[in-house]
Amino acid sequence: MTVAQQQSFTKAAEKLFTAQPSLSQQIKDLEQEVGVNLFDRSSRKVKLTDEGRAFQIYAEKALENAKLAVAARQLAQQKNNQIHIGFLNVAEIKVMPQILAQLKKTMPDLKIHLHSLTCMEQIQRLKNAELDLCITRFHLDHPDFDNIHLLTEQIYLVTAQHLHPTDRILKL
Repeated sequence: MTVAQQQSFTKAAEKLFTAQPSLSQQIKDLEQEVGVNLFDRSSRKVKLTDEGRAFQIYAEKALENAKLAVAARQLAQQKNNQIHIGFLNVAEIKVMPQILAQLKKTMPDLKIHLHSLTCMEQIQRLKNAELDLCITRFHLDHPDFDNIHLLTEQIYLVTAQHLHPTDRILKL
């Protein structure tokens, strides 16, 4: 992900405190393992291919799930192997199945208490230590809390092909 952000193997290697040839080899090995080229190396800047962008989405999600599992494990150890999670109804459909599966996979004995709450109720209960984690729609800028970005929704505008792009927008 750092190579994609920096658009350079050299800059990414510096940021990761590793040697550029080693990083390049790791990327080549990964590309061989997944069977596609993740980066277009034809210009001075390294850019993700379409396959690379798709892979990046899954890699980011896997990394965030791992961060969530580590955070939950640390909390569970402090709280007698149980945690209280606040969530929005929309999260129940979109992310809760993956989160619960990940937590149960890494901590099969964990007791999870779920609380369906509004964003404001979640924040208040988190501040009052009634919740250990909450799944909310916005980033909470507070010195006592960490935020992990879980989901990016993409919204598409779809119109008939025969409409000119300007006409498509104007008809909205």
